[in-house]
Formats: sequence, C-alpha cells, structure tokens
Amino acid sequence: MKVLRQLAALPPDTAACIGAFDGLHLGHQALLQRAAELRPRIALVTFDPHPARVLAPERAPVLLQSGGQRERVCAHLGVDHLVLLPFSRQMAAMEPERFAQAILIDGLRPAAVVVGEDFRFGAGRRGGTDELRDLLAPAAIDLAIVGEILIPGSPRKIGSSGIRAAIRAGEVAEAAALLGRCYAVEGEVVHGAGRGRGLGVPTANVACPDALLPRPGVYAAALQVVDRRSDLYGELWPAAANLGQSPTFGPGELALEVHALGVDLGERLYGVEVEVAFIERLRDEQRFADVDALKAAIAGDLAAARAIADAGRLATIWRPPADESLDRGRSA
Repeated sequence: MKVLRQLAALPPDTAACIGAFDGLHLGHQALLQRAAELRPRIALVTFDPHPARVLAPERAPVLLQSGGQRERVCAHLGVDHLVLLPFSRQMAAMEPERFAQAILIDGLRPAAVVVGEDFRFGAGRRGGTDELRDLLAPAAIDLAIVGEILIPGSPRKIGSSGIRAAIRAGEVAEAAALLGRCYAVEGEVVHGAGRGRGLGVPTANVACPDALLPRPGVYAAALQVVDRRSDLYGELWPAAANLGQSPTFGPGELALEVHALGVDLGERLYGVEVEVAFIERLRDEQRFADVDALKAAIAGDLAAARAIADAGRLATIWRPPADESLDRGRSA
C-alpha cells in the first residue's frame, strides 16, 4: 500500500472512497467493499488532521486510531493508496464546485468516487451527494453512494461516536462487533513501578496519552509489537491487561499494564512501540486486603485470559502485513 501525503493523480481504474473515516469501522468498510466492486484499485481519501481538530478543536473527539493504526488497518483491508489530504481552514472554505474540481477532477482523477449517503463537502457543508454527482458527471467520474449500515438488531447506524461510547463504558466486545476487529491502542513501553515482576507477573507499561482508553478494569487482551525497529516486530501474544491506579498499593496514576501470557520478555520491550488490543472485559479494578488476595485474583484473571485465547479469539486481532511494507502496494 502506498501512502500519499499530498494531492496527486491516482493510478488508472481507481475507485476513491472519501470521508473522515474515524476508526475504519464496518460502515466505512462497506464503502471499501463497494469500491472493490467498481474498480480493480482502491484508494481511501481522508483528511489530516481530522477536520474537527482544525475547525472546532475544543469539541474535537478523541480519535479511535493513531496514524500508524490507520495505515495498518487500511493495508489489511486491501487499500492500494491511502491519501492523507492536508486539511486547513483554506480547504474548509472551498466552495463545493471548487473542491470537486481542484481535489477530485484535476487532482486525484479517480475513475469512480464512493461516499456515504450523508457525505457533505465544501464551505458550510453546502455540497451533498446530488451536487457531487452533477459536478463529477462532465469528467466521466462515476459516483456510488452507500447507504447507512445499521447496528445488528438495532435501528441505529454504526458510527464512530457510538463506538467511542461503548469503549468508554468498557464494552470492548460491543466495540469490536462494530469495528470488525478488536479495539486497540498504540503506545510506547516505559518503565513502571516494577510491582508486576515482584508479584511474579511481569508487565509492559504502555504509555498512550493521546488514546481513547476504555473504562478502568482488567481485560483479556493481546500484545503486539508494531515497531519496525524491533527484532520482535510482528510478534503477537495473548495477554491480560490492567488499566487502573493500583488501589491495593496506592492509588497511583492511571496506568496500562499488560502481561504477555507464557513468555517473559525481560527488558526487550522498553522504548518499543506496541499495540494493545482489548478482547473482553473481565472485571472491575478493586482494592484487595493483602498481597495474597491480589495474587489469587491475578491468577484467576490470567486463567480467564488464557481460556479466551485458547478459544480462538485472537483471530479478531489484526497482524502487520507479512510480506510487504506499507509503502509498497499491489498497484505499484
């Protein structure tokens, strides 16, 4: 997959999906599926930074993915080109006609464009799908409009705000059902208090200050190395994760501590970028009367996390592409 960080013409026979795409959830994936039906190459065109961070930073949501996570998921979904259009107030002020001409017709030059039915563009969000179809028609660019994708068993559509609400509530299994993969955060392994090793359960302390974290508690999880500089790149382990303040010893600062099941990584992960995927919530964090009671609870957590891994739940975790880097794609 190629990542483009400026406006450039796409290869011939490319269908371009356009939107904010926060999270690349199942609703977004429906656009990619439609694009694959239309043309042999797929581009995902989005904005960097997210428009809300430019236009209303005080109301901008915490995003569901880091830039690196977005790239990895796009690669897994078969995207050939990820286009990150630099977003600014100047772009936001473009009239719909100017946006369509400069960005799509003269800039990206796709063979087809795919958008959701609620897609809006141009100054004041004055452009909609009808206007876009009329503007693209003279350039012989097809437009496909994908209807809303509903939450199974619900009249509500799948959306990033609903997924964020589920994550904040600790309902990570529900979030996974809407994302099409487990929700995960990315961060660097840093030194912690060292209590885990003292309890016989060494942990990786993951610093992810910009990530949307789930409700504090204990989770069945997976730990994956996503740092290409590390000799452990691509390694994936079932894990148990504790997100909390260690009330038995504190309380302290909120921390994400992850124990990889069946392996002692020693100090090999310090300074390494990892991804922590939350598979299932096991219990609330709690304060125990003594260390022995804490150890007994941890043993139960590890057994529950192992059972979830043995049941094949790690199949819901994304792995890095095995045979290609992110800057070389199928359409190159």
